[in-house]
Amino acid sequence: MKFLLVVREAYNTSVIYHNFRHACDVLQACFYFLISTGIIPPFGTQQFDARRTPSGLGSIMKPFHALVLLISALGHDVGHPGVNNMFLVRVNATVAQLYNDHSVLESFHCALYSQLLRRFWPSAGNDTAIRKLMISSILATDMTLHGQYTKQLDVFRDFWDENDRSITAWDDATLDSNRELLSCLIIKCGDICNVVCSWQ
Repeated sequence: MKFLLVVREAYNTSVIYHNFRHACDVLQACFYFLISTGIIPPFGTQQFDARRTPSGLGSIMKPFHALVLLISALGHDVGHPGVNNMFLVRVNATVAQLYNDHSVLESFHCALYSQLLRRFWPSAGNDTAIRKLMISSILATDMTLHGQYTKQLDVFRDFWDENDRSITAWDDATLDSNRELLSCLIIKCGDICNVVCSWQ
């Protein structure tokens, strides 16, 4: 709870869109997509069985990857100043210089969020596998990379169909790269979709 409160405080309340509410919206959307693809079971309807063998996309990612994706969604825009990368590059902002004008805000969010994780959740913040997947997921939210990800999705879809929608013939490297790609695609969808909600 303390970690969540600190993350909320790290978002700028004066920023109209990229604030903690947006982070919660993206978290909710990612959670919905993870359930819809069978990566995690529907909330509250059944006990999770780690021995289950889900079909489809749910067979690629494991609960670990889902957890890291949800952690990433919560902090993907932490500290957002309310301007975009292009603005920061054009005014030659210090943060743009620090990240060599490449994915400036996304790199900043990764760095800031990593420090929060290390301080309040050391086991997660110091875990190399968590950090690697978190960083790639947060960097994927850079809209200048959107075209690259749509091309990668096309390649993945063809590869998935060629393998009869099964991972049985995949080696570890193929599994890892596709798990990372799916994490990136899910957080991208969560970041650009409309708010997922139900009206009573």
